[in-house]
Amino acid sequence: MHRVLSILLIWLLSNAAPASAAQWHFVTEDFPPFTFPADAPVSETKGVGAAGPFVEVVHAICARLQHQCTITLYPWQRAFHLAEQGQVDGIFTLTSSPQREQIFHISRMLVTSRYSVFAQTQSSFVFNQPGDVAGRLVGVYGPSGTSYVLSERLKSVPDVRLYMTTDNRRLLRMLQSGRFGVDGLAALNQDVAWHLIEEERLAGVREAGEMGPISYGIGLSRKTVSAAQFEAFEQALDAAIADGTVPKILRQHQLEAAF
Repeated sequence: MHRVLSILLIWLLSNAAPASAAQWHFVTEDFPPFTFPADAPVSETKGVGAAGPFVEVVHAICARLQHQCTITLYPWQRAFHLAEQGQVDGIFTLTSSPQREQIFHISRMLVTSRYSVFAQTQSSFVFNQPGDVAGRLVGVYGPSGTSYVLSERLKSVPDVRLYMTTDNRRLLRMLQSGRFGVDGLAALNQDVAWHLIEEERLAGVREAGEMGPISYGIGLSRKTVSAAQFEAFEQALDAAIADGTVPKILRQHQLEAAF
């Protein structure tokens, strides 16, 4: 009997995770091609598994750190609230801002993309500078990093009105259907927009001009992750970049590296 118990104990210990292994929970959003649902539609309260290049990068870093990491996809506002309150350990994709730096340790930027202005196909509008959108209604995904950056860039533009919606797919459909008026526009990430235009077959939408570059990284909660743990995370990320792991992931997804 004692021998059986001893064998069982040895088996349990050999198959258990090390007691020192950290268990981190990350959250993200439906933000293709960077992140997207792995298996099911996203609900407001019950997240689903996540896939995409940022998910692959985080798993690669966690493997180097020998951490047990789970990643759940929620609508952005829900994901951000969980991360802001320290109910989860990390969040991505994250743009940097002074306010966010107070809440999160933010990694080096991994991917560079661009914000662009989109219009209806029949519109002759061309975007060259922020003043071009004066007097127009501009749809944007938010509250989010996109809406924050857009608001900052349009501060000095007169009579511009912003309409926020919590879904980029809905945003492009609203633009196509004329919900923003004949002069209406939408501002969103260029990579996201073209991915969704192709996926949703939105023939009535076109790009009217670029607003500028934007980069994304990974945020770790200052409430649950210490400075030393974040430093280890950064070192593992640097190593994964140096040995080609991260660049290979980004190339496979045709994304532009920010480093």
